Amino acid sequence: MVQTVETGTDKLIAEVEGAVGRIVFNNPERHNAITTDMFAALATVVDAYEQDAKIRVVVVSGAGGRAFASGADIGNLDSARGPSRNPSPDDARTSRGPAALGRLTKPLIAAVDGYCLGGGLLVALHADLLVATDRSKFGIPAARLGVGYPIEGVEQLVGRVGDANAARILMTGDQVGAEEAASMGLAHKVVPVDELDDEVEQLCSRLVANAPLTLRAVKLSIASAAGRGDRQAALDAIADCWASEDFAEGRAAFSEHREPRFQGR
Repeated sequence: MVQTVETGTDKLIAEVEGAVGRIVFNNPERHNAITTDMFAALATVVDAYEQDAKIRVVVVSGAGGRAFASGADIGNLDSARGPSRNPSPDDARTSRGPAALGRLTKPLIAAVDGYCLGGGLLVALHADLLVATDRSKFGIPAARLGVGYPIEGVEQLVGRVGDANAARILMTGDQVGAEEAASMGLAHKVVPVDELDDEVEQLCSRLVANAPLTLRAVKLSIASAAGRGDRQAALDAIADCWASEDFAEGRAAFSEHREPRFQGR
């Protein structure tokens, strides 16, 4: 059964089906450009999914078949303000929009079909796994608009594709095709358009079947290794795995030659 989650805007759809929480950018007439209201709703939904123990994996996608998200809504630029010159340590924890995805300790999959640009790519960079269709395009047009791309996004982009590829994407403003994005490490898999849903469903099934506490520890450990996470939080999460009922279940399932039934505790 699919449960609809109230987001406060019809331009962001949130649904829960079983152990999977879904987020859909629903502004197709504007190539899913992300408005201020959509960014605020995104943060609210992500925080709710983080607190829901039933949800084991989150999938973010775009409606309409033409774009994942084409960036922040250009109509908001006249009133947009850039980040502070001297951000406080609390900014990353309290900020709205894509930064909320950094607080998610559950696996995040980005299902990308079409344009994934600017703020849309900022969202996608938070994904642990990114599956793209072969017609997808990635890019950051900041240099064509005269804006400064958020430093957190630059750091994540460099971590994903390296400094040379990041420089090319950011300085030229060019769009990169799906296959090239995969060769850079930006996309993890490229599939034909009609195979995207099946590929994502299979990936969700594999993740849902695995131990939630282990996946959390892995995610926190990767963030720590990449220099964007709390090492002690990762160490605590690893220790939680060893002390968990799921570890006992994993050992028992291995000994009994059956599939484990993990409960996340």
